[in-house]
Amino acid sequence: MSRPTPDRVRTVDRTTAAFAVLTLAAFGLATSARAAVEWATASSAAPSRYVSVLPAGADGFDTANAIAAFGACSAGAGVLLFGVTLVLAVRRHSARRLPTVLGLATLAMVIGAVVAGFAAAQQPDYDAAAGLVVLRTALAGLAAASLPALVLAALRTRARRA
Repeated sequence: MSRPTPDRVRTVDRTTAAFAVLTLAAFGLATSARAAVEWATASSAAPSRYVSVLPAGADGFDTANAIAAFGACSAGAGVLLFGVTLVLAVRRHSARRLPTVLGLATLAMVIGAVVAGFAAAQQPDYDAAAGLVVLRTALAGLAAASLPALVLAALRTRARRA
């Protein structure tokens, strides 16, 4: 006689998991677009930092510009989806330490953005500085996107205590 298998306890609901997957997909597309732009401009004589300045039709740079624009849009969508995913997670779960964890993670992103900004300012090499500026912008965007979830978690904790 077979025993019924117990139902697996779901710790994350389907909606939150779906938005998390969409967030990862958007960031994956942005990363792939950045790699494609690097690959497209590596064979040319011009450095990749001049991709958006070159006129359309100049040795395939219009394609690199389109790929870079797509990557930027994907990164922006990823940041927005990240914020939505965090808000959904806060709304659907009532973990007591969630505001503390979110606050520490947001603070770590802000500190990382500030450190990356100072490090970028001291770089003599343009490519190294550009990489640090991208990191700074990404961390600042993710920290800003996590603020609504942080406020919601803090308000829910305060209401629970009252």
